[in-house]
Amino acid sequence: MSRIPFWIGPVLVALAAFPAGAAEDDAFEFFREEAKVYTASRRLEATAQAPVAVDVVTAEEIAAYGYRNLADLLRFRAGLDVSDARSADGNRASVTARGFTRDFVSEMQVLVDGRSVYSPFLGGVYWESLPVPMEDIERIEIVRGPNAALYGSNAALGVISIITRKPGSKARGGVTARGGNRSLYASEAAEAGSPLAGLRVSHSHETAPGNPAPDGTRDANDFLHSNKLNIRARVNPDKATELELMGGGVWQTMGVPGYAVDVRAKQAHDFQMLLAARDLGGAGSLEAVFSRSEMRLNQDRFLVSPVDLRVYQYDGELLHRSSWADERVRSAVGGSWRRSGVYSDQLFTGHPSQHNEVTRGFTHHSVRLSDALTAVAGVSVEDSRVGGLQTAWQGVALYSPVEDHTLRASYSHAPTMPPLFNKYGDFTLGATRFLGNPDLRPQQLHSWEAGWSGRTLDRSLKSCFTLYYMEIRDRIFQHVEIAGPPRVLDYDNRNRATARGAELSVEYALAVDRTLFANYTFEKILDDKGVDSAGTDLRSGTPLHKANLGARAALGRGFSASALVGYKDAFEANSTNRSTRRSIDRSLRVDARAAWAPRPGWQVFVAGVDLVQPYRVEAADGTASPRRFEGGMSVKFGL
Repeated sequence: MSRIPFWIGPVLVALAAFPAGAAEDDAFEFFREEAKVYTASRRLEATAQAPVAVDVVTAEEIAAYGYRNLADLLRFRAGLDVSDARSADGNRASVTARGFTRDFVSEMQVLVDGRSVYSPFLGGVYWESLPVPMEDIERIEIVRGPNAALYGSNAALGVISIITRKPGSKARGGVTARGGNRSLYASEAAEAGSPLAGLRVSHSHETAPGNPAPDGTRDANDFLHSNKLNIRARVNPDKATELELMGGGVWQTMGVPGYAVDVRAKQAHDFQMLLAARDLGGAGSLEAVFSRSEMRLNQDRFLVSPVDLRVYQYDGELLHRSSWADERVRSAVGGSWRRSGVYSDQLFTGHPSQHNEVTRGFTHHSVRLSDALTAVAGVSVEDSRVGGLQTAWQGVALYSPVEDHTLRASYSHAPTMPPLFNKYGDFTLGATRFLGNPDLRPQQLHSWEAGWSGRTLDRSLKSCFTLYYMEIRDRIFQHVEIAGPPRVLDYDNRNRATARGAELSVEYALAVDRTLFANYTFEKILDDKGVDSAGTDLRSGTPLHKANLGARAALGRGFSASALVGYKDAFEANSTNRSTRRSIDRSLRVDARAAWAPRPGWQVFVAGVDLVQPYRVEAADGTASPRRFEGGMSVKFGL
């Protein structure tokens, strides 16, 4: 690991100590108010009263730190494991909570405006292919730990909910452009509206050349050309009713590194979503959602032959929220239906079309037993073609002995549905045949958790601490069924894995325009079977220790600056669909950004990413991410 540069400490201290800008006292009071979250309970509530460990990233933070993509944003949050990863079909990042890292994580649910973007094919999420320009994000709510009682199977390790901007009631827009040694990026957005209706349209384009191979002698075939389009419209026929129509897509061409010949993949995603919400007054509120999405992937050669894949998903959900007994009891009750499927002649030989259908009912309740004690309970029952009848539940006790301090204890059970390829796949790669197992059962996770959250120093210092222990039974394990040749690999519920850890985060708001944060994560994984036939080792695949520091400040006269420092212990990068792993040294990452706003809505900025080292390797195939420098400008109209 590179030695820590001597200037990092002074920079962070200087950002913290710099005199506060001219923020008004009432603005700072608003800033210190407890943040509200929706994802934790499907009801709006203060973060301190959430029944799970939850973190919030706001649009202001995204702009101040200049996060370039979702993976870079999430890597600096407590309890999350984020690394560069290059799967065999072009996925470019791995994101999970509380360990179990690999290129596709089946136990994490990810939502965009309430729509699931989890892939039923291999599990996990195609992070670079989400139709979400960073400028469109209003906030991100991160739930660490099981929440399957509300979101069903595949929410065993957590839920990440990405919420984009709604169209406002007046005309406005913005343009952002940036460029540097590793990419060119531009985005545009425009919206117009009134109290009755509104429309927002945004587009972004990115071009990035291939990253260098670790030896620096060639291109690693890691290029990216991407276009993203989002359309969001709302209609408010009366004060109690809102209709929203969302749609868009992503069109990408990318290189897939790690093969003897250059391989490129083309991905096309599109989605449509209709949401209807009505306030029923004393009877609560009702929300109905229907969405459709489709992904098409074409890879020009997979060793010797091309691969085509179509993945689709239809979702419908009805949710009723209510409260009674002077709001001492709050409830969310709903039901959902989902049909998802895949089609590929090459990946499902002989049976190219596979699908899953899920029906689910759930109920979740919060009861304030006294001024200090609240009990929370939820249960979900779902029936599916892939997983059969599955139940998930959650029980939580929240105790607030004094104002602004809350203790939390919980137990949760959550299943994880097998991806369709693990269940029904049949694919030959070279001398190896990957064969699904129709008898594969859902994994079963049990989690025990205790936590504390509090605010001190006139509510300017926010602290959170969580301890957890998790056990996964019937863990899906890839093994050698036939030694060959040809060798046959399949899947089975063969092992039991456990995880225990601690998460600590603090955030100190010195003023509305000056903030420090720090977090630390400890995670330890144990696994009965050790290394599977794909080379995946869950025990060493998760860094034991991680720590992050960050600071941002307004410096006066329109100038501002921010810095991020992240440390990660050594670990082994695992790729399940490449059957490779690589030892990754402990590392330090430093990002910095400086900006100048000559007038409201205008900003000129320069930034550096990965400033400590010439390049960093986190992917199992050895693809390097080089040091990056860039500059740019953003302009907003109609403020």
